[in-house]
Amino acid sequence: MIKVAKYCGTCEKINETFSKIYEIYEREMAKEEPKNIYIYQNIIDNKTVLREFKDLGIELINDLNELSSDGIFIIGPVGIKKEELKFLQLNNIEYINNTCEFYIVLQEKVLAKYNDGYDIFLVGNNTQKEINILNSYCDYNGIILSREEEFSKLNNNRKKVIILTNTSLDLEKQLENFIANNYISDLEIIKNECEFKKNIYFNNEDFSDSDVIFIIGDNNENNRVIQNNIKGKESYFFNNEEEFIKFILNSNYTNKMNFILTGGLNTPLKEIYNYKYLLSFLLFYKIHKEKLVSGQELINNGLNNDLDNDIVKNLIEYLKDLNKDGKYIRGILIALGEYLASGQNKDYLSLAYAYELFQTSILIHDDIIDNARERRGKQTIPRRICQKYLNVENNKDYQQDVLKLANSLGICMGDLGFYEANKLILTNYKENPRLSSILTFFNDIVIKTIKGEIIDVTLPFLSKYNYRKTKEQDILDIYELKTSWYTITGPFILGYLLGGKNKDESLEKVLNKIGIIFQLKDDLMGIFSSSKDIGKSNVSDIEEFKQTILYTYIMNTSYKDEFLKLYGKKYITDNELYKIRELLIKSGSYDYAICFLENLFDEVNMDIDELIITEEGKNILKGLIIFLVKRDK
Repeated sequence: MIKVAKYCGTCEKINETFSKIYEIYEREMAKEEPKNIYIYQNIIDNKTVLREFKDLGIELINDLNELSSDGIFIIGPVGIKKEELKFLQLNNIEYINNTCEFYIVLQEKVLAKYNDGYDIFLVGNNTQKEINILNSYCDYNGIILSREEEFSKLNNNRKKVIILTNTSLDLEKQLENFIANNYISDLEIIKNECEFKKNIYFNNEDFSDSDVIFIIGDNNENNRVIQNNIKGKESYFFNNEEEFIKFILNSNYTNKMNFILTGGLNTPLKEIYNYKYLLSFLLFYKIHKEKLVSGQELINNGLNNDLDNDIVKNLIEYLKDLNKDGKYIRGILIALGEYLASGQNKDYLSLAYAYELFQTSILIHDDIIDNARERRGKQTIPRRICQKYLNVENNKDYQQDVLKLANSLGICMGDLGFYEANKLILTNYKENPRLSSILTFFNDIVIKTIKGEIIDVTLPFLSKYNYRKTKEQDILDIYELKTSWYTITGPFILGYLLGGKNKDESLEKVLNKIGIIFQLKDDLMGIFSSSKDIGKSNVSDIEEFKQTILYTYIMNTSYKDEFLKLYGKKYITDNELYKIRELLIKSGSYDYAICFLENLFDEVNMDIDELIITEEGKNILKGLIIFLVKRDK
């Protein structure tokens, strides 16, 4: 069971502030000359939210001197210092004040007590926004005590004292000593906590039946209070989806355990739910990947158990080596399709193995087409054959014969894999009444994939030699035919058919969009990631003159000519790769692709909500999308 804690997320005022930031951003972006929008870097501790603002072009500043006179400054819920407010007013800078009413009242109360002769103790540290801001309202005469300092260190001539304390500090012992050692005629203690904070920090009824608790947000003082109040429970902080993915996949957690996801004031509820969706998918992924990996060797050994010819057996060893160590995304999607169709997973394994073998086989052909050197972090089959024979003799005819042999044997191995995959399906589902529809759909996937490959192979030639200008719709056709059907839609619907359901057009549309997200992320990683991370060359797309959304966008900018001097060049150097990355960023191509990805991400999440499938199925699909976007290979 995966549950989001009852009192998690952000208070109404923080949500209101975020909404206001997006509202002003959209308003300004609609103008011909939009104003810059500024917020303080410390408006929120959550790095994910800050990254999102930065990606939009919202300026994150640490000092008001960084403001432009025609900008718009948005004040967060905690407010700003008294002198900072005066600075904005004196310089006629437009600002939106979202200070929470609770803090306004608190500031007024502290100031009134200060004017009435009270000594002000602000308990916390001067890096905390609340403490720093409140101190400005007593003209920097408030005494700031960090949590390590003892009250007993203060002298004893104080009569009237107000103590303002952060909610996370346990002051009972310190106060006892302080009162015993000082003559105080008037003592008042104010805890810096609104009703929302009380609920966040101290209502732990939701945590009683959990095995593991994930606190989403920074490991800061506010969030540690949650951890302190759920002692005895296994708990972890996460503010990075990539780290969360690695942690879960390397853990022993299963879907039989109870998980709670929660967060402090600075964690938007939407973000916590994203971690819930991600966890839903990862737990499903883990269990089925383990099953697929455990039986893969048996499937591979069956590829050459009926012959003794050494030439064939040795070559099949290459195929067997390549047909393992993948992510098994397609096989797991078959499992997911069967699960959502029937509520169980009992028949998917043989179909998943067949599809994974089909994938490996079509990749061998793809490597020949692209003249690729690496696949899954290993040498491609043609490359292995070349390495075996090329150094034996050093004459041109011999080298040409080796290259021909390498590609020919690669084609043979790909073909062999296709028919072995078909054989797996026929052998294991010959009694299944769905066999005909499964094979028909499987062939449709292959046909669509080949059509996509035809476009993908032809467009670089047409574009490079000015026969045709590549359009964005051409790229989307490739994404849908070659990637969506082969990687996402195809395997999922195969499992759905196996589970007893018929094809569903609305489901296919959603899955095709997920496939486009997958390919767009792949294109971005193909240039902006390292070869080590992605398991293949990070210059192959460049050397192949690959047509992508990144390419079609930059071709309509002033950076086109400079870009074309490098794009399509063979043997790209590191410096040339960095230059291409720089041009894609400067031209706006990279931002356009990211924006395209994010808009499609939001769109497909809304589409998933409309599907007629279980809530668990929706959660897993949403988690799949996050996994595809956040993956590093």
